Amino acid sequence: MEANQHRIEAAALALFTKQGFHGTNIRQIAEKAEVSTGAIYTYYRSKEALFVSLVRNYEARMKPLRDQMFNSIKQPFSREDILRLAAEIRSIVYDNADYWRLMYIDVIEFKNQHFAPSFQGMVDKVRHRLGPLLSEAKCQKGWCGKDPAFVFASIYMYIFQYFLIEKLFQGNHHLGVSDEEAVGGFVDLFSHGIWEAREKRATRNARQNNSCSIGVRKRKLRACALNGGSR
Repeated sequence: MEANQHRIEAAALALFTKQGFHGTNIRQIAEKAEVSTGAIYTYYRSKEALFVSLVRNYEARMKPLRDQMFNSIKQPFSREDILRLAAEIRSIVYDNADYWRLMYIDVIEFKNQHFAPSFQGMVDKVRHRLGPLLSEAKCQKGWCGKDPAFVFASIYMYIFQYFLIEKLFQGNHHLGVSDEEAVGGFVDLFSHGIWEAREKRATRNARQNNSCSIGVRKRKLRACALNGGSR
């Protein structure tokens, strides 16, 4: 019985992700799985029940991957941990592409009826998993003042989106750089923001002004030398 179910679900997954849920019928699934249509109804009361079973089985497979990803985090906003998080996310996306295809099918054909709980309350889920570590980050000097759970959830979803575009939408380095450079750029943006701190900007401007002053003096000296400035 388990072997039959495995064949049925493998066939359904292949067909659903190729031609959609409504574009696939039970007869096609039965033919691909090499079972009778009656055998399918022995395990699933409907085609949608078969789809739901696929989603649940994938969710069960994804849970330990998510647990491993979050359990490896020690300093949520350190460069090392964000890079490690990005590597874990890349593996999850690339090694489970059909899971995300099922999600898009659910969005289009079921209005995200079956996957919505995965996204609802995202910030609270992050807070539940990383609460003490987030509280520590909030107490560090220089923290931006935002809710750390909101910040981490934003980083998490941003990186996920990048790799989903690369894998499912054939992004082909859609930001114009390698994955490593893209993730490194994300980390810099997450860590330092778009605008420079006032003190850093003032220091840089002072250097630029000093450099410009030196350049002006050098040009004047060259002009004098060309015009016989020693006279």
